[in-house]
Amino acid sequence: MIRDAVSRAQSKLMIAIDNPRLDLGFVADLVSSTKNLVAGFKIGTPFILSKGLKTLKNLIDSSPGTYFIADLKLGDIAQIIEYTVELVRDAGFNGVVVNAFMGYEGVLDRASRKCRSIGLELLLQVTFDHPASFIIDSRYSDIKKMIPQIDPSGLIVPASKTTIIRDLRETFRNRYVILSPGIFAAGAEPGEALCHGADVEIVGNRVVAAPSPREALDSVIRAQGRFLSENRGKCLEW
Repeated sequence: MIRDAVSRAQSKLMIAIDNPRLDLGFVADLVSSTKNLVAGFKIGTPFILSKGLKTLKNLIDSSPGTYFIADLKLGDIAQIIEYTVELVRDAGFNGVVVNAFMGYEGVLDRASRKCRSIGLELLLQVTFDHPASFIIDSRYSDIKKMIPQIDPSGLIVPASKTTIIRDLRETFRNRYVILSPGIFAAGAEPGEALCHGADVEIVGNRVVAAPSPREALDSVIRAQGRFLSENRGKCLEW
């Protein structure tokens, strides 16, 4: 599903919706006006908790064919994850984000099987971009070995972690969709993660908080194009 959503999109962007204070009507209009342009929408925990799954189900049902990710970054014992992903699936989400650092046996193996059995795509958060993420990155080689065992539909790597993005792409080629959040917010330029092998970059407040989200989105798309053009000889070909 995520691969189809990426291939259908008119841009290599996905929109993150996190702010719990966003008006639901505004978000519905945003989805309606941009859903044919972007690969989908990553809905964060604050917005999900603020609006509730029943309300979000109405939003999702009103946009059939649009890809929605529940960005819960799940990290708990297997039974809690299994309960949670069922609720996410029932709300109409297409994918759910689960943390990679928990380990495979008895946790991520069960999460992967559960998601597959209920038709929900598992997207694996490989690392983060906050200062303390070096702790997670110190286990990157172990996480990387787990990825084929978990066999997620996609990998989420911050746009600023270009070395990891490039390594995952060179290792797994096109086996997994790579999504990269954090352009602007984490200092990465639009197009930078794409240059290193990501399929999609994820943009949040730069679009959502803009006076005209559609104009802001168009501006980001142009910036992606400029970066890729200016760095053509440096970008990964795959």
